[in-house]
Amino acid sequence: MKWLDRLHGLLAVSAGEACPVCGKDGRPSLAAAALPVRHAAPARELRRLCGDCLARIPWIANAICPVCGRPDRCGDCLRRRERHFERCRGAVRYDETMKEWLALYKYRGLEKLEPVMAAILAGAVERLLSSAAAPAPFDLITSVPLAEQRLEERGFNQAERMAMRISEWYRIPYVPLLRRVRHSDKQSFKGRKDRLENMRGNFAPMAEAIDGLLGYGVSRGNGKLRHSVPSVTPSPTSALFSPPTVLRILIADDIYTTGSTMNECALALRMGLPSCEVYGALWARS
Repeated sequence: MKWLDRLHGLLAVSAGEACPVCGKDGRPSLAAAALPVRHAAPARELRRLCGDCLARIPWIANAICPVCGRPDRCGDCLRRRERHFERCRGAVRYDETMKEWLALYKYRGLEKLEPVMAAILAGAVERLLSSAAAPAPFDLITSVPLAEQRLEERGFNQAERMAMRISEWYRIPYVPLLRRVRHSDKQSFKGRKDRLENMRGNFAPMAEAIDGLLGYGVSRGNGKLRHSVPSVTPSPTSALFSPPTVLRILIADDIYTTGSTMNECALALRMGLPSCEVYGALWARS
């Protein structure tokens, strides 16, 4: 209920709730026009930030590259020989402030930041939904998987956590569709060429999940429905799922640099579902 979400946000701010990032008490601006996120639930999370922290978010206002949404000319997209995703959009620029926030959440386990991080990601989702970048609503949302070793070290997958909140807010069923084939070195320490090589062949579709979608009537070959589809969901989310002729799948991740990770994930999905369209929502664009 949108009016209830707005009321909760007003009450939280009026009660002087501490900012989840810096811990200070503050009253950020309540003007909806100040936020690039229109959905009441993520907007409420952003309004829990103090005015200073809210002002530090470097939202990407204008997408110059039509493919990845980079705010300037993008050599990576021009050089890419094969692109397996349709479009990507990032919510914010990956500046020093965003690096600090992501490190607090991702590496130091500051879980109270999770709703705010997901609310920032919502900016990328809404940018896709409100533009020609995505011609129709998404049917499923999934996330870039972590290697088992990294998952054990960290204890959670930040992309999955944020994607599941997006699923709840926008009623897009969350389904884990990808798995890591091998452990790879961290991308942050690599150049463009090494990033491409590091990600090549690194992902595969989860056979059980893909077969489950096929069982609901999605064809591997031409995207035609094979039989009538019951109104059920293959995920634990509350959204209902009824596959269309072509699945529009949204992949969530935290950082987009060259696009190699997103491209390999999209390739893996299309290996299992050749007729699907893949889009990317990124928390930040470096």
